[in-house]
Amino acid sequence: MVQELNAYELKALNYELLLKDILTAAEKLPPFPDVAWKVLGLIRKMASVREIEAVIKFDPTIAARVLSLSQSAYYQRLRKVTSLQEAIMVLGNQKLVEVVLAACAAHYFRGQISGYRLNEQALWRHSVAVAIMAEKLAQEFRKKKVLTAYTAGLLHDIGKTVLDLYAKIYLHVDLSQIRKGGVQFIEAERRALGIDHQELGQIIARRWQFPLEVTVAIGNHHFPQKAKTDQDMAAIVHAADRMVNAMEGEEGARDVLDPASDPVFKAMGIDAQKVERFQAELAEALEGIVTFLKNDA
Repeated sequence: MVQELNAYELKALNYELLLKDILTAAEKLPPFPDVAWKVLGLIRKMASVREIEAVIKFDPTIAARVLSLSQSAYYQRLRKVTSLQEAIMVLGNQKLVEVVLAACAAHYFRGQISGYRLNEQALWRHSVAVAIMAEKLAQEFRKKKVLTAYTAGLLHDIGKTVLDLYAKIYLHVDLSQIRKGGVQFIEAERRALGIDHQELGQIIARRWQFPLEVTVAIGNHHFPQKAKTDQDMAAIVHAADRMVNAMEGEEGARDVLDPASDPVFKAMGIDAQKVERFQAELAEALEGIVTFLKNDA
């Protein structure tokens, strides 16, 4: 005789099946393009420009994005970049890796993230903005791993690209309603889906074999104090994300940021004056890559 499940058991089973489906969807994400690791390896070996160019040219889509982004005002130096080889020479090692990472990541942020009520390419623009802000913070606090901060910032919301469809179906409240009810959005994700975007993002980043510091920062960027290791990197991404959120969206939908009441900002010594400076610097940087942000994702 088959025993019927009670309401609690049915709910638990539904959560289990939903979570399994979400994790399966994450497993089906295409691997992060190999060109990023190859370029990084070549730079570490001090390879020639031609060797690096040969690797990037192997993927025409990535090559086109690298050339497009390197032509932007943010990365441009004293002359117009007209070829991939010239772009490699002009950018310099760190900026070249950043451009390649951004070019590789663009594929995953295509289209509208409707489950999160985001406009076309909004999540992509946000991710690039957080990457640049995280880089600026790492430089400000003289961290050695500036590229690590940039990478973690770029991919901090990668979990949302997988959760989007499930959020659209199961998350029946929008961000403004959640704020009015005093419930954090990440908690609403957990309640509705059994997992939040930062935890799923950490799983994806591990699968893509990113360094521990990157995966930890992605998995703890909302609550860096909970990270068991690399709290400083998680704190940088947290601060970058909050400052960018405070700049984005309609006036009533922006994240209200009071650095004096955020323990992470207080621990980092970021006051309102510094927030204003960082945001002004970011706005200027984003102006320099506006064409890439509009056209590439």
